[in-house]
Formats: sequence, C-alpha cells, structure tokens
Amino acid sequence: MDHFRLARFIVCGLFVGACVCPVYGQGVEPDREKLLERLRLLEAEVEQVRQELSSLRAALGPATVVEKRRFPSDTRPVVATPHTVPASPEEKRPGFGTDSWRAIPYGTIYFNAFGNSSGTNNADVPLFAVAGTGNMSATARQTRLGLRLEGPELGGAKLTALVESDFFGGFPAIGVGETFGVVRLRLAYARLQWERTGLQAGQDWTIFAPNNPVSIASAAIPQLVAAGNLWMRLPQVRIEHHGGKGVKWMAQAAVLMPGTGDFPTGTLSPFLLQPGSGARARLPYFQGRLSLRREKWLGLRTAATLGVSANYGRARITTPAGDHESDSVGAALDWSLPLAPRLSLLGEAFFGRNLAGFQGGIFQGINPDFAYRSGSVLLPGGPRAIGSRGGWAQFGFTPLGADRLTFYAGYGLDDPRDQDLVSIPARDWRARNQAFTVSFLHKPARQVSWGMEFRRFETLYTQSSRRSNNHVNLGVAISF
Repeated sequence: MDHFRLARFIVCGLFVGACVCPVYGQGVEPDREKLLERLRLLEAEVEQVRQELSSLRAALGPATVVEKRRFPSDTRPVVATPHTVPASPEEKRPGFGTDSWRAIPYGTIYFNAFGNSSGTNNADVPLFAVAGTGNMSATARQTRLGLRLEGPELGGAKLTALVESDFFGGFPAIGVGETFGVVRLRLAYARLQWERTGLQAGQDWTIFAPNNPVSIASAAIPQLVAAGNLWMRLPQVRIEHHGGKGVKWMAQAAVLMPGTGDFPTGTLSPFLLQPGSGARARLPYFQGRLSLRREKWLGLRTAATLGVSANYGRARITTPAGDHESDSVGAALDWSLPLAPRLSLLGEAFFGRNLAGFQGGIFQGINPDFAYRSGSVLLPGGPRAIGSRGGWAQFGFTPLGADRLTFYAGYGLDDPRDQDLVSIPARDWRARNQAFTVSFLHKPARQVSWGMEFRRFETLYTQSSRRSNNHVNLGVAISF
C-alpha cells in the first residue's frame, strides 16, 4: 500500500467515524433518512478528496525509493528513480578504479613461530641440513601484498594485470635486521585472455614442474624445495590454449629469462645488475607443458590433472682455460589426483641436469672442477653439468564431519648423480637430500587459517657424511 492509498483510507475512516459515532453515542436508533443523506454527502466529499490526491500525484511525478548507502560510515539516504536502480552489495565488485580499469587489493598476513634441532641453510624456511646448533624464533616476513587490475577489452580479449610482493628479500646489515624484512618482487605481469587462448608477459611461476605442496609454514619458498620440488618465478612471455569436453587439455609454451641460479660474477651491487652464466650464453630458456584434466575423476566431485613439462636453456661458464657452455635441460611429470571423497594425492617427478635455477640438484648446477677417473687417478675434466633426479608426493586427508580441517603427509627426494660430484680439489658436495613432512591445516573462518607442521631433513654430503634437522613450525595466516 503506497502513501496515496493510505491517505485515502484515513480520510474515509474519519468521515465514517464522524457520521456514525455521534448517532450511536446518543443511545437511540438512528433515523434511516438522515443516515442515507449523510452517506450521500460522504461519497461526494470522498470523490472530491480522490480528485485532489490525483492532482497532487501528477504534480509530484514518479514515486521515489530511498536506499541507505552500503558503507557503514555513511548513513545519508540516496534517492533512486525507477531508471537508476542501485546495485546490490553482491553485484558491486570490490576495489576502486575508473570505467576502464579496476584495482583490487589483496594480501595475506603470515605469522610463523619455529624451531630447529640443528643447523639449516635457512632458519624459518629450511631447505637442507648443515653444520650448526639448534635455534628457535618467529617471523612475519612471509606476509604478502598484491594488487589485481581489471582492464578493458583489447582485440576481443580481456586485459588483466597483477603485481605481488612479500618481505622475503633479505635483511639490512644491522643488529635488529631480522625484523626489517626487505620487500621482494614475487609476481608482476599483464595478460590478455580470449575464450580459449591466453597471452601473458611479465614475471610469473614457470610452467615447468608447476605443482607445490600445501603448507602454511613454507609460503615464501614452497615446501620440499631442494628435496624434489622444482620451482621458480621468472620473467617470461607465455602463450596458452585449451580445449576439449569430457577430458580437457591445455598446451603452454614460454620463453623465459635464462636463470641458472649461480651468483653473478664481477662487482656485486644492490642496484647494478651483472650477468650470470645464463645471461652470458645469450640464449633464453624455453619451456613447454601439456596437461589433461578430467572432471569428476572416479565419480568424485574433484577433478584430476596430469601434466608433462620440459625446460631447455644454456649456461656459459668462464674458466682460466676459456669459456665452456653447458645445457640446462629437464623433464617433469606432475599430478593432482583425488583418490577418495576425502583423500587426495599431489606431486611431481623430474630428471635433468644443471637445474640449480629451479633449485634442483640440491641447488647445485655446475661442477667447475669436475674430474674423471682413470684407474685410481683423477684427471681434470673442466666444468660439468650436475645431473639429478627426484620428486615429491603429498597426501591430503579431510576427516568426516570436519570439513575445515585437513591433515597432510609428504615426502621429497633430490638425488644428484654421484659421478658428477667428483672434483679436484675435493669439495663437500650435497649428494642426497630427503625430507619427511606431517602437518594439519585448520580454517576456522574463510579467510583465517592456522596449523602446525613437522619436517625432518636428512642431507648426505660427500665429505662430512650425513646431517639431519627437525623443524617445527606454528603458522597463522589471515587473508583479505
């Protein structure tokens, strides 16, 4: 009922009350003729009021609707005509921008408290065991901040971009520097997406061995790196195309920065870039990947994905005897498989040589002083690429009736080829590295996670034998 009908109803009620109540208030039966006369007068006056209300409605124009703004800090009413219906909160995208561009900030705040039973190459996100004593501490430097950009259409493709950083870029050389984590670039790219084809340029994860284990303890560097998990984010130009119906497929190809993982030669500077062995080879990295995806695998709701990928690059090593070129090649198999309604398997397997740029070979790519055996004698052989093989697997299990809780168990292994680790003079090479992990992850709210993780490293060295470390980590993450 609108306010015009309400006014008419009130007017009619007043007239009826004025006619009837005095009559019955006298305590005698009303005269029939007088009552009919009063009703005729009432009808005439009601008709006059109706005409006056119609005239008032025409003068006011269309009815207005009052809606409160969706921002709690602003309660001023906003008027909307029937031609400008306000969007609901669900229809309004987050972020800010113009008609052509929209920026959406996001991030995750990480807190990690950790302890190690002995020495590691890195305390908060360890990769392998080294000589040293146990320790404990806490950090928030895995916190990351990002910005997504949604742009206009170009040539029938949707234009998007993304930039993301964390605070894992090192420490200032001061006594309290461990709490002053340096900002590090993680991702920065622009992308054109057509219906089935994507073209992307910038720094992103590589398509070679793309999977990573689930971990709240290892966010800045993925879990099981240098223990079977190849990874890196590199500047690249990538093209993708997908198709299929029952079984969907995707083909990817990329040309990347030649990141061989070695330390640049020459004068080191925080601001001046010096070429590494990959850049001196003057050949980019080339990568490709083909994957298959099957929805409702084994009748389950979760899809299964299987992929194969490869990498090829080249490094130029400078020695007193001259320059030496060595290829960086690798092949990998990756999988994501649901095994049961609440059980999944994630993992990768790889082999190749000179894969230190992806932290393969336990972060060892080139043996600069390789020696080969001639009987009982070692003869210099010059620089040699270190071959390696390995992989990792992680099971995830969600208990019945506890959809917000998941338990994980994983294992990873990186095993460099022993004959490539012979050198003159003898070096203490990392000959084998394996890691065992168990953890749980609980999500009390959609954007809040916490969990604990135990990880054991066993690292075999060619000279100093075996070293081990037990790492315990409590992690809390809040996303926005």
